[in-house]
Amino acid sequence: MLIENSTGMKKIFISLLVLFSMFSLAGYAQKCDSEALLKQALKEMGDGQYIKDFKVELIKDKKDMKTGYVKYSVVLQSRSQYKFNVVDAPDNPEKAIMQLYYNDKLLVSNFEKGKHYKSCQFICGKTGVYSLVFSYKGGAEGCSSAVLSLVKQFSESEMKNF
Repeated sequence: MLIENSTGMKKIFISLLVLFSMFSLAGYAQKCDSEALLKQALKEMGDGQYIKDFKVELIKDKKDMKTGYVKYSVVLQSRSQYKFNVVDAPDNPEKAIMQLYYNDKLLVSNFEKGKHYKSCQFICGKTGVYSLVFSYKGGAEGCSSAVLSLVKQFSESEMKNF
């Protein structure tokens, strides 16, 4: 009888543990509503042609002081004007910093001279693979979505003005 009772207690304990885990995960999933952020970013995209979206979710590890960054590769074509717009979760402690690099050279960012911008534009002069890096000031945690859109394509003669 004692052994049966112990087995029953184990089952109850395991059931409670599973239930608690499910609620914890559900609460965490609700913390970053990336679909709602993406919808907002798409609304703010404007008249551009949608190309790609990026989900950013950085969470601090208990051992770490900073969360780091997330990096995406994206192919951009020459003679094209692109727009990047970023939407942050309302409860983010900091706004997302988006930076576009070619090799190791920073080309454009939504954070310039201490000021955040919801979007930034870039006119591509060379077709290639570019790096898109997202982070938060001070290594803060955060949840954001970003959209890359094509604003305009230029002819070769128009590009001479840039």
